[in-house]
Amino acid sequence: MMQYSFPYPARVQSSVPTLHGLRHEPFVNIDGESFAKPAMNGFWRIEMRIIARDVQAQMALSAFITAMSGAAECVVPICVQWRPNDGSARPIPRPLVRGGVAPEYLFDHTGFANDPFDGFTLAAPAGHRDSYIDVSKPVLSQLWPGHFISLGDRLHQVVDVSAIDEREDMIRVSLMPGVRGDYPEGEIVIVDQLRLRCRMESGDQIGFGVERMKGSELTFIEAF
Repeated sequence: MMQYSFPYPARVQSSVPTLHGLRHEPFVNIDGESFAKPAMNGFWRIEMRIIARDVQAQMALSAFITAMSGAAECVVPICVQWRPNDGSARPIPRPLVRGGVAPEYLFDHTGFANDPFDGFTLAAPAGHRDSYIDVSKPVLSQLWPGHFISLGDRLHQVVDVSAIDEREDMIRVSLMPGVRGDYPEGEIVIVDQLRLRCRMESGDQIGFGVERMKGSELTFIEAF
């Protein structure tokens, strides 16, 4: 399977991840008959607007849209509004540079420029389809329902959090969708450089025009 890198130095202006396809229980019709089996996998759809301010960014974005039209895969940076604090109780910064977000995610077509924050790790192994994970965390930080995390190159949203034995450095985190693979104890739970392996469902190609800054509306769906 061909795989491409996210277009450097284009910028993410907006990003909205939405989970589709989950069904906890079957539907029941008017005769009391059940149909539509439960589905616990689901998939993410990402609505994203990317802007390109200069020639390099515009050419990279145009080439990326063309390449992804062939059902290629790409690890897409997921930009969100909310992040937890770091180990010093300070918010992990959400960069805003040149009118767009996430410059640290993109570096010379090689992907993420820096290592992710390593303050959150798995406190116990996590298995495929698990609905919750046990997480070691900084004492001065916390995950809350609504936060997003990544395990590997899969995206999850936190839907519930509870303490483990009243400890301040360990929590149990309920996720949607369930865990997509097997991860060992100590695996980093990514909270700052969120990512998701995707294919492009649709994308507006850019071309000639008098405007100095060009943008494209892209829709990605999770790739398996």
